[in-house]
Amino acid sequence: MPQRNVPTVLIIFGATGDLMTKKIAPALFNLFKKDRLPKMLRIVGVARRDLSQEDFKKHITDILVKRLNLKRNDKQLQDFLRFILFHQGKFEDKITYSSLATVLGRTDNEWKVCANKLFYLAVPPELYEMMFKHLHSSGLTLPCSPDEGWTRVLVEKPFGKDAKTAERVDVLLSKLFKEEQIYRIDHYLGKEMLQNILSFRFSNNLFEQSWNSKFIEKIEIRLLEKIGVEGRGPFYDGLGALVDVGQNHLLQMLTLVTMDHPKNLSAEIVRRKRKEILQTLKIMTADEIKIDTFRAQYDSYQKIEGVKNNSKTETYFKIKTFLEAARWQGVPIYMESGKRLKDQIKEIIVTFKHVTPCLCPPGSHYTNRVTFSIEPLEAIRISFLTKKPGLGSQVEVVSRNFNFVYRKQAGRIQYIEEYEKLLLDCIEGNQLLFLSTDEVKAMWAYIDPIVTSWKKEGIPLERYEPDRNDIVKVAKKIIEGVRELAIDITGHKEIAVLGLGKMGGNIARQLIDKNWRVYGWNRTKSVTKQLEKEGMIGINDLKELIEKLKRPRVFWLMLPQGLPTDDVLRQLTPFLDRDDIIIDAANAFYKDTVRRGKKLSTRGLKFIDVGISGGPAGARYGASLMVGGERKDFDYLLPLFIDIAVPSGVQFFPGVGAGHFVKMVHNGIEYGMMQALAEGFTILKKAKYRLDLAKIADVYNHGSVIESKLVDWLENAFKFYTDSLKNISGRVKHTGEGEWTVKTAKELKMRTKIIEEALRFRIESEKNPSYTGKILSALRNQFGGHSLK
Repeated sequence: MPQRNVPTVLIIFGATGDLMTKKIAPALFNLFKKDRLPKMLRIVGVARRDLSQEDFKKHITDILVKRLNLKRNDKQLQDFLRFILFHQGKFEDKITYSSLATVLGRTDNEWKVCANKLFYLAVPPELYEMMFKHLHSSGLTLPCSPDEGWTRVLVEKPFGKDAKTAERVDVLLSKLFKEEQIYRIDHYLGKEMLQNILSFRFSNNLFEQSWNSKFIEKIEIRLLEKIGVEGRGPFYDGLGALVDVGQNHLLQMLTLVTMDHPKNLSAEIVRRKRKEILQTLKIMTADEIKIDTFRAQYDSYQKIEGVKNNSKTETYFKIKTFLEAARWQGVPIYMESGKRLKDQIKEIIVTFKHVTPCLCPPGSHYTNRVTFSIEPLEAIRISFLTKKPGLGSQVEVVSRNFNFVYRKQAGRIQYIEEYEKLLLDCIEGNQLLFLSTDEVKAMWAYIDPIVTSWKKEGIPLERYEPDRNDIVKVAKKIIEGVRELAIDITGHKEIAVLGLGKMGGNIARQLIDKNWRVYGWNRTKSVTKQLEKEGMIGINDLKELIEKLKRPRVFWLMLPQGLPTDDVLRQLTPFLDRDDIIIDAANAFYKDTVRRGKKLSTRGLKFIDVGISGGPAGARYGASLMVGGERKDFDYLLPLFIDIAVPSGVQFFPGVGAGHFVKMVHNGIEYGMMQALAEGFTILKKAKYRLDLAKIADVYNHGSVIESKLVDWLENAFKFYTDSLKNISGRVKHTGEGEWTVKTAKELKMRTKIIEEALRFRIESEKNPSYTGKILSALRNQFGGHSLK
């Protein structure tokens, strides 16, 4: 609980400035009215202007009368003014700080206690460095003791003008103050609706399980304003829209909607989660900045006082970006902000993927959306389909919205409420809604390359007519119309799957369900015929297949062991064009993959290797993908991989063969894990107790250390075949990858005793079948569909 009776002094530098007028003074008075301020309080305004104490109190009175519609003789206003003091001085002058120390010392003597001191720098950011040094050298910011008299420093965004200046300020801050003393304000975090996002996501169980790349198509974050930059010309012209709101407000909004679940709402945990997601922002290359960013300036901007002639400062921008977090792989995030637009819209829109098959209105591509609206109305809107009332023979569905209006806007004054919350939290020592140094670093690491590129030639600055939304439509067409899908920018997705066995056939089925045009080839034509009934386009001749596919062609090879991949490639590659893509997703020894990659590269072909785990069920409904090759090829194919994988189930490993290498070791580990399970359950089977092995597998798979998919499959096997595992062979097949792992380990001069013993057991089981072997065979059947005989 906050200590309400601890004496506190709030020192505000820049006490006659715009920030004090519009936000700080009204917020402090409202807190006073609500009895949320310390009982013993002084508010010391520091400014250059030569004012008497009465002049300054009159200045504060004028602010509150105008902003809060008070009467000058209001009793609460008069009571509030008793807390107010004024201290005149120049911020660059050391004498200002030493004389201020005298004033604060008199307050401590009067109260006979060392008061808490909160220093608020409501000044331009370029003054921070100088003022931090003076505050520190004067001793003003030193706490009296660990037990009483804390000191804190409040600073406003922007935190620097670029990564370099931000780092310089932050290094100085960290030298002079501890992190728990520093409160960096981004007032957007004080907005009720943004705080409510955490409650909506993490206090409910409605959407969080589907809050990932498997289900979400895109995220849009928009801050569109009617107002211009009048009165802020010199300041704004030195920053631009991206630094003014993109580097802070938009990125903080992004953290709230994409961060992982915090175990609690403590400042330490939530700020760490925000930092972690910010650190996954994909740093854009110069080429990506040219394609995925757009900026513009409104006509008449250069006529504003303080704006340079021929200014190249943007007043509107739109950016397409991505998070390199497994949870958000491939989900485009659009951040947009601008001044002098027709509509005032501040919102986050989360759009879910189209349901396939969808019982949608005829001809529509309907998507569910969750919208967090800040303006013009604080609300959460959820869009969905419902049945249209009536007695028609056809079931019709129509779009509906569930609107939760958080509260009405009446009586609220913009920014004041946010500053009430932030000031109160600072006094009470809660840093939840304040930025950490790591968050600031991560934000600048992302923004700085864009700002740098925009300053160079070749990144155009468009123009737009104020008070219209034309520029919003132009930017949408340019940014969202390009590379929405990496494969075939027309929006048509197609691929050829070669090898339609248990794995390849299910890959084809999954892609068909997700609106891919799938061509399929298989040696056994009856398999092809069956998949044609399910929506695949069957091809019997490889040359014919090549002629049908659009360039660059994409081939997914899922050839079973025993069918030489090299033979198929020899038939296929003579007909291919440069930049066609071959994806080998079958089990293959990584050295063979490296060899194939080198050979194909000489023909200008792109080669990607994919280790795929999850068995036929994974291929059908979502697998784990380990991808090797070139990064740019992986990025290009990411929409494909996301459509095949489980949520967060794709990872890239640089170098041709790396994906197959990782999958090879995966299978070696799998050998050891399966062997341990089989041996353990054999002990349970032979014990003197009458144990139900299915029940044991079930309890092992609910919270135990060995909980896993393997134990789940083992439970299914015992339920289906009973503990006896009758008619299941005790001879266990091995398909090569365990042997490859052992061979590779020996080349690396290391011993893999567990994996070697598991491999040897399978080899020896040909002559010595056993119950342990039956368990292994049952497991292989469950996850891979392998024969039980």
